[in-house]
Amino acid sequence: MVVTGIVAPKKAQTMLHYLNTLFPIRYTVFGLSCFGLLLSLFSLLAFGTGFGALLLCAALVGVGVYDLRQDKRSVLRNYPVIGHIRFMLEFVRPEIRQYFIESDKEAAPFSRSQRSLVYQRAKGESDKQPFGTQLDVHAEGYEWMNHSVAPTKLPDHNFRITVGAGREQPYSISVFNISAMSFGALSANAILALNAGAKRGGFAHDTGEGSISQHHRVHGGDLIWEVASGYFGCRNDDGSFNADRFAANANDPQVKLIELKLSQGA
Repeated sequence: MVVTGIVAPKKAQTMLHYLNTLFPIRYTVFGLSCFGLLLSLFSLLAFGTGFGALLLCAALVGVGVYDLRQDKRSVLRNYPVIGHIRFMLEFVRPEIRQYFIESDKEAAPFSRSQRSLVYQRAKGESDKQPFGTQLDVHAEGYEWMNHSVAPTKLPDHNFRITVGAGREQPYSISVFNISAMSFGALSANAILALNAGAKRGGFAHDTGEGSISQHHRVHGGDLIWEVASGYFGCRNDDGSFNADRFAANANDPQVKLIELKLSQGA
């Protein structure tokens, strides 16, 4: 029985090799299409039925002939008709992976659960999911916060750091601020809203390399003035650096810090 189990696959391989010498197996679907075309043609002439099958087989044969004659895609030339399945699967591969293979927590730059969270909040729907978390809390690098066993009392919840201690105008900056976003990248209403929030929250608003616009000054929120290679806010008409304009903005009481942008990352 063991010997038979070894010999049988060899006989099958030999038979397949012999059949492949008579008619290449990779042409099987194309050959069946040709056979179906002849059979449907006979059925239509002899019995008056099979017109739909005739059209289908004729289309498949036409595709197969085109595949054999074209020289741009070796897959279609070697596997006429059936080779198109490869390109069809490749076309729907992202959808198959997204909906059937990929988990809710993987993918980049955002996972499906993160995207669903944004959708739910944008539509005003509940984004709460009970019964713990779907994250692997035992994975290496997973971080979390525990309740303190011996709680302590913080003297102040307004977390700030003093910049420029010992100077004439030190600034007590919050650890949470508004990052650099230029007026040109946003809008007047956005800048007004951000600066109003900085004023009410007691934190700083970074202007971005577009410099200080009139909208930054309406609510009087603290500003971090970003100076980049374009010298916006301190440049001459020809684009060169203007020391007087720089000094004027630097001495503005609303400008608490100056940030120098050394290079462009994007």
